[in-house]
Amino acid sequence: MMTNGRYYRRLVGGSLLIMGVLFLWVLAQAHSFHTALGAVFLTITRGIPMGAGIPGILVCVIASACLMGYGLVVRKRYALTLFWCGLVLFFLAGMMGMGTRY
Repeated sequence: MMTNGRYYRRLVGGSLLIMGVLFLWVLAQAHSFHTALGAVFLTITRGIPMGAGIPGILVCVIASACLMGYGLVVRKRYALTLFWCGLVLFFLAGMMGMGTRY
């Protein structure tokens, strides 16, 4: 079992790496930096509430919350992977929620 400090440093570092990769993916498709930044924030802040009315997206949001919660509570090596999978699933649920608008 890892110490608390080491575990949370790896958790935050991996999360920042994942969010950085997702941001670069959005930036590659956007016209400018500000457009990409707005798209990422819009996906997280508006995509989740817009898609919460659809059962499939709601299941993704609940599953991602469970995975991230488990990763925060259980501090073992495999829990980091589950937390990161939950983070990616949360972002993808936001993208699916934004897709329901168009």
